Amino acid sequence: MDHQQQLIDWISHDKNFTEIFNILDRYHLTEATLCAGSIRELVWNKLENKPSSILRNNLDVYYNDPGESYEHYLTIQSTLNQRHSKYLWDLRNIRLKKRHSDKSPDGSTIEAAIANFPEKCSAVGVSRELGGSYSIIAPYGLDYLFTETIVPTGAIDELAFKRRIERKKWLTNFQNSKLG
Repeated sequence: MDHQQQLIDWISHDKNFTEIFNILDRYHLTEATLCAGSIRELVWNKLENKPSSILRNNLDVYYNDPGESYEHYLTIQSTLNQRHSKYLWDLRNIRLKKRHSDKSPDGSTIEAAIANFPEKCSAVGVSRELGGSYSIIAPYGLDYLFTETIVPTGAIDELAFKRRIERKKWLTNFQNSKLG
């Protein structure tokens, strides 16, 4: 089974991911894509036979709505956190003008935003189509993710990247993870 099919299989058979996509469907967010840490953690936990940690980590959800107001975005973010507090939602509309507190990667498309994540193993997103099939966005492919190799994308400087690696503790928490 190739990496793409393996990822889809793991996501489609995980009750939390199914619930997350069902919740996102209710909000009709254009191109809603679950990305970064939740996908990386799922894969690395599966590869290392560890229990899922999706309830302990942020769910990075990116979507693309150029007509949405900042106030509407805040309402959706608040509603998700109140009605579905089981999960730690980190919602980002990639088309909203940047606020000083918004640290989401730049991009006019979901793929461009994901390509600007700090490391290639995290630059992966999954969306669910209307018919229930899953679509994967992986600007750098899936090999970095499935080999647990941490390589910068160039989106942040080298010092910030090193600090991020230390803060996230991936090299400690995942025995097979390595710097590339």
